[in-house]
Amino acid sequence: MALSLRAMRYVQAALQRGSITAAADAMHVTPSAIAAALDQAEAAFGMTLVTRARAKGIFPTLAGRDVARGIDDLLERYDTLLSGVSDLKSSFSGNLAIGYNAPIAPAFLPDLAADISGAHPDVAFAFSEGDNDSVQKGLLDGQFDVILFVEELPNPQIETRSLIFAPTYCLCPADHAFTHCDAVTVSQIVAEPLIFLDRPAARGYYLELLEQGGTDLRIVATTNSTEMVRSLVASRMGISLLNMKPRDVQSYAGQEIRCLPIADSASGVTVSLGFAPGPKRRLVQLFVDTCVAYFEGPVGAGLIVPDA
Repeated sequence: MALSLRAMRYVQAALQRGSITAAADAMHVTPSAIAAALDQAEAAFGMTLVTRARAKGIFPTLAGRDVARGIDDLLERYDTLLSGVSDLKSSFSGNLAIGYNAPIAPAFLPDLAADISGAHPDVAFAFSEGDNDSVQKGLLDGQFDVILFVEELPNPQIETRSLIFAPTYCLCPADHAFTHCDAVTVSQIVAEPLIFLDRPAARGYYLELLEQGGTDLRIVATTNSTEMVRSLVASRMGISLLNMKPRDVQSYAGQEIRCLPIADSASGVTVSLGFAPGPKRRLVQLFVDTCVAYFEGPVGAGLIVPDA
């Protein structure tokens, strides 16, 4: 027979006070509830824990004293656990594990982390980059407290908070003929040699957009790295499609590149935060609120190319 925590607290109160009535008063229950808990405990442990003397109270047996020490230890550790979890939930300290899919995350996550760390120096961050599927799996497996990812088909096990819609834009070298235009069309893009970002969350909607051009594509290079796309474009191998951009649009090699909106396309992605449903640690909520405020402001908005 299993013994509930409530029953153990009743037994503890009875053994400490030596009286069923006194224990009932302390626990704000009826004496019969205390007596029933003692009966359950004796049945669960298979031994007599107390002797009962009418009008004199109850007295623990030798076995009862041993059980009482075990119950005291268990309930003390349980209360310590509850207190520790409460502190973890309510404090601005401890570890915050963040998984991110957005390749442009290094453009803003360090600043956000620095702001939080400056106000709460007891916070330690752990950042892990992955693809859209791996960061969601990591959240569900308990590896991450919060993830930054491209929200596609909502996973019912993940609660999301949208941050920004990032329209797809055309990336080209600074001296390309397109840079004289305010925007480009899909038909203009597909007529050019293409650098293709081949990442799971991007592959499908980039191909869908390019196929609207109605002609065969000339893909001259593929890569799963956003920064490699930018560098290949800067080297004049071709043009490409992306969704977010750093504030400094130079490539790693230092060459200038340009970002142009696509006039005849509504393609884009929604960058979102994901976390476990239900109440959140104050530290997780702080990170969520900080991200939301950032993308609602002009600096966050500067990481996308607005529609034409």
